[in-house]
Amino acid sequence: APPAGTHGTSSIPLAPAPDALVWDVSSFSLVDGHLVLMGRDEEASCRSRNRTGSSISESTNLHPAGSRRDPDLTADEKSSRGAGRSTESETPPTSQFSNVKGLLWKRLWERKGRGVPKAETPVVTVPDGESRNGSWESLLPPPSVAELDLTGDNVIVRPVHGSIVGEKFCFQIITGEGSRSFGCTSLAERDRWIENLRRTVQPNKDNCERLELALSLWVYEARDLPPRRRLRCHLHLDGTLFARTTAKVAGPDGELFWGELFQLAALPPARALTLALCRDDNPGQPVASITVPLAELAAARQPLERWYPLSGPGGGERVPSVRVRGRYREVRVLPIVRYKELAEFITFHYRELCARLEPTIAVRHKEELAGALVRVLQSTGKAKSFLIDLGAAELDRFDDREALIFRENTLATKAIDE
Repeated sequence: APPAGTHGTSSIPLAPAPDALVWDVSSFSLVDGHLVLMGRDEEASCRSRNRTGSSISESTNLHPAGSRRDPDLTADEKSSRGAGRSTESETPPTSQFSNVKGLLWKRLWERKGRGVPKAETPVVTVPDGESRNGSWESLLPPPSVAELDLTGDNVIVRPVHGSIVGEKFCFQIITGEGSRSFGCTSLAERDRWIENLRRTVQPNKDNCERLELALSLWVYEARDLPPRRRLRCHLHLDGTLFARTTAKVAGPDGELFWGELFQLAALPPARALTLALCRDDNPGQPVASITVPLAELAAARQPLERWYPLSGPGGGERVPSVRVRGRYREVRVLPIVRYKELAEFITFHYRELCARLEPTIAVRHKEELAGALVRVLQSTGKAKSFLIDLGAAELDRFDDREALIFRENTLATKAIDE
């Protein structure tokens, strides 16, 4: 039988409307398979915001330390995070990665007989009502007002792009009764909520074979547009709006530049991507559009970049076109037990593995490989040792050329940046 996809069948729209209400997730608690609004009235729990309708970037430079940096991560890497867990796997990520680069520089200074700058002791504050171990549910009042039942069939938990709801870090829960969107304060918080909710919906998720779908798309520019029109580029999957660019005014020569990256993960099964240019004051009537089969973006081993001519009502002498660069990924994820031997091999042989692969792989593959190794070794509690070992080797290679340390395209640099 084919593996289950990332989503079940649902008649509820798979993306929220641009005017959808966004709830503050900090007002909710996960209790016995239900997401419960805790002791606050509904209006106070809804986020009030000025909807400018502009696209909000969710690119990698917004990711806080310790969170996932590349939403285009392969599902095999995700599943292998939990494989081969040891007793060290309970180490919090922050303790594994605390100031690795600073520790390596300290070693270099000590080796050269220099004084080591005195480190300042960080001040950690705990918000009122939150315990130091991060568990605040016991301090909240009994459930009241509203709740979502996550124990039913075909419950979908998925991230929502900020350009749709007007906030950066949101996710959506779709049940048989409807959908609701939630806002978080950071990408790390959003990822934690999504992971916890998905495990509530499907407790045996790691033991099932599944298919994970993701789209990475750069929308660069358009040309031969109606001059001086304020336009957006809308991204539709099988007719459903999933993201949109910032609204910008085309120049007198009909050219318009966006340069925006869209990383759409945990997608439902789809066949076609439609790029539609829409006026900001009339988004329901596209000026021009093009439909691209997702199979075309999935077939290329590297992201596919090209100009796509657009078709629209009326026609004219000049045919508008848009330049994009994209890749669609369909990743079959096996049960986690199938990755156990791989995780054990990486844990005990990562030095030899990196030494063999470093001189043979292209620079564009090093970031993806380094990120995968960090995540696998984080699951086995060896991430900090891995980073220190790679960093120490980097110091040895560039001992007399400090200006190059952690600045070249090496696995060590990519892993520490991860």
